[in-house]
Amino acid sequence: MIFTSTSEHVKELPDDLDVYGCMYEYFPSSRPDLRDTGLPLFIDEETGQKWTFEEAKENTDLLSVALAERCGIQSDTRASIYATNSIYFPIAVWATHRLGGTISPANSAFMAKELSFQLEASHSRVLFVSEDPTSLKNGFEAAKLAGIPKDRVVVIQEPVTVLKYSESNYGRIQKKTQGAWTLAGLIEEGRTIVKEKGEGILASTRNKLKPGEGRTKIAFLSFSSGTTGLPKGVAIQHHAVTSNALQTMAHNKVGNTIGAPGRFCPGKDVSLGVLPQVHIFGLSTTMHFVFFAGIANVVMSKFRGIEAMVKTIIKYKISVWWLVPPQIVLFCKDPSVPPYLEELRKVARFAMVGAAPLSDDLSRQFTKVFPKLDWGQGSGMTETCSVTTMFPVGEPPVMGSAGRLISNTEAKVVNSEGKEVGYDELGELWLRGPQITLGYTNNEQATKETYLPEGWLRSGDEVKINKDGEVFFIDRLKELIKVKGFQVAPAELEGFLLDHPDVSDCGVIGIQDEAAGELPFAFVSLSQDAKKRSNAGGKEEDDKIKQSILKFVADNKTRYKHLCGVTFIDTIPKTASGKILRREMREMAKKLPAEAFREKRKVVAKL
Repeated sequence: MIFTSTSEHVKELPDDLDVYGCMYEYFPSSRPDLRDTGLPLFIDEETGQKWTFEEAKENTDLLSVALAERCGIQSDTRASIYATNSIYFPIAVWATHRLGGTISPANSAFMAKELSFQLEASHSRVLFVSEDPTSLKNGFEAAKLAGIPKDRVVVIQEPVTVLKYSESNYGRIQKKTQGAWTLAGLIEEGRTIVKEKGEGILASTRNKLKPGEGRTKIAFLSFSSGTTGLPKGVAIQHHAVTSNALQTMAHNKVGNTIGAPGRFCPGKDVSLGVLPQVHIFGLSTTMHFVFFAGIANVVMSKFRGIEAMVKTIIKYKISVWWLVPPQIVLFCKDPSVPPYLEELRKVARFAMVGAAPLSDDLSRQFTKVFPKLDWGQGSGMTETCSVTTMFPVGEPPVMGSAGRLISNTEAKVVNSEGKEVGYDELGELWLRGPQITLGYTNNEQATKETYLPEGWLRSGDEVKINKDGEVFFIDRLKELIKVKGFQVAPAELEGFLLDHPDVSDCGVIGIQDEAAGELPFAFVSLSQDAKKRSNAGGKEEDDKIKQSILKFVADNKTRYKHLCGVTFIDTIPKTASGKILRREMREMAKKLPAEAFREKRKVVAKL
């Protein structure tokens, strides 16, 4: 059977609308209009700097002119953004879209080689990068490896940096640093260009889509780890992004006037912008939907701990929270939270938990902490441009449910025999809707396996759907490990570990962790030389080899890919065809002593 959404249907999903146009030019009767109100839509956490609709649009337009004139961005140019959260982040994205370009968001924790892989795979010719020393070092190194010159690197300075430079330089903006443009400098450069060439350059640089082009033109190339090999670039078309914003509006019954009552209150609510803007949840939902819905977004550069986040929530009276399971753990268990609970309960109106499933027990604990909060779970994936299910309006959350299908979305549950099943029966979740993306770039085989005829997408998740339409995620059929919402492909780590001289063969699985969700753990079959040393040196030598393997990964992979432990076995369990039996390794892991996972705390502390 086909399960259909019971939420209000979106009647108009324009296919000639790009993301820039959706944010700044498209005002259907269903959208609250914050133009000419003076109300903020972006707020920088550190400085308190606020941008209205007009200020955000002016900065975007001026930046786009400079990007075209000084950095060569035009229709079909691809640019990567390697940055922590910033109020400048969406400006860089929408300015690139205004010109007809494509953005490829890269995880801000990437090391230079990981970033260079994405730059090359996405064919990026421009790189936006954060100003912190580590990001700059990795960004410049990766750009060099990918053949991107320094004058095509744009440094996203924090508002406090822009402000301090301006105050000490008679109001001037720093236009370049270390041979690269600054983003704030390019905005000023755009202002100069418009003065010199006239307002006509604003119109001439605007790339508009033709009817139907929104369904095919790529807005984002977001990399998602597959079950095997290196990450794959998901081609996200403009229509998927704009449709998901409109679907989320309809599902949540957002009012079309300032101060309209309901789950969200346009012009009055304030949203928590702490989730990474490079991650699909932070990118599609907490950046695009929030702006479109007329909700102010307090942008935090990154998560700096639960107490810091709580203080920011109270300071800015943040009423709309977008969270992930590890943050729920902290709300429930961190000793720094209770002193602030009374104030938190006063400001909180809504919370959605996504990126990974939340257990029933933890859900009940969170409800106990915030008994009057309108909260629940949602689900989505990069391949669906974020949201596909979300808890309904006006009903208490169902423990363990990821909510119901959002507007204009259909689903099937298909069992292992390929048969469609009905209510409360287990099977793989298939999805269909306007938010489904185009496929994996330059990977026809992976696209065929996931993107099916008639618009269906295989999620790789085992679910069941009850008669109320509640979707329950049982287990992932895919082999991905999810660390704080980030995907880690075991095969990537396995292939890398085989380069270590002491490793003959290996298998990687995810180990459950309350704070991180899962952490990678490696079963290793030692090389002959390592076996000899192990036999001669005993436990002391074993520990040296394990530390060497752990360091090997830590030195070369981003933090969420670090191993939480290593254990040695004679032979990696495999099928006759050579496929690793991860289920068998998971059973083996259950029998290991606690000492085998002693690195857990260190790894979690670094995340």
